[in-house]
Amino acid sequence: MFRLIGDRCTGKTRQLMQYAKDNNAIFVCSNPYSMMQKAESYGIVGLRFMSYSEFLTHSRGMTDSIVIDEIEMLLRLINPSMQLIGYNLSEE
Repeated sequence: MFRLIGDRCTGKTRQLMQYAKDNNAIFVCSNPYSMMQKAESYGIVGLRFMSYSEFLTHSRGMTDSIVIDEIEMLLRLINPSMQLIGYNLSEE
């Protein structure tokens, strides 16, 4: 699993887009149209995008590889009243 953790404006989204492109993964994000324009401005073309809403609706049974931009925003969509105060990740 590829994880990017860092400060704002440090290139995390660009790195994640390139990783998605290199691994033929779908880029799951809040605004696919805006992110497609951003990817093209970086010179990353042919990347597949999916909104959080589409992902929540269609993810069951998906076999595609995915990367998620700003996963905490996706979790807030799943349950807006939830107060996430911590999480861990295991690399397998």
